[in-house]
Amino acid sequence: MSEEPKNVDVGVDPGVDPIPNDLEIKCAEYLSGWKRALADYENLQKSNAQTREEDRRRVRMGMADDLLPVIDNFGYVTKHVPDVSGCSDEFKKKFDTWFTGIQHIDRQFTEALKGLGVEAIESVGKPFDPKLHEAGGSKKDESKPDGEVLEEIIKGWKFGDVVLRPSKVIVNEK
Repeated sequence: MSEEPKNVDVGVDPGVDPIPNDLEIKCAEYLSGWKRALADYENLQKSNAQTREEDRRRVRMGMADDLLPVIDNFGYVTKHVPDVSGCSDEFKKKFDTWFTGIQHIDRQFTEALKGLGVEAIESVGKPFDPKLHEAGGSKKDESKPDGEVLEEIIKGWKFGDVVLRPSKVIVNEK
């Protein structure tokens, strides 16, 4: 004996259109569209943040590139101190004060570059690395290993892993 299915009243008036199903479908479509739009917006925010960081990095590198000649000139000044031994004590005192100020400005520039993420490339005493150094000549020093950097002619600078300018160096050649 089989049981006949009973008619179950689900609360739907047979004379009314099945609008609730259409509403559910529309709601699901709108929800899906809203989720896609939200995901697109989040991706746009991430992309904009990445673009801004790249722009900041490029600006810092450009500023550093503009400042490097100034830093070089301060380096030249501090390396080529004139001989004032024959001058008066008063002049020597004024000169020492002036030169101390020049050295201080040189350190400030170096610290400002460091603040931008720019660092000097260490060269003297290091093995010659063509990625970091440019050979400006060679000398022979038997006490040093072949290929070691003996002198730095022009200081090199890097921004993270990016070399802004390689160090121009004198390399030991046996």
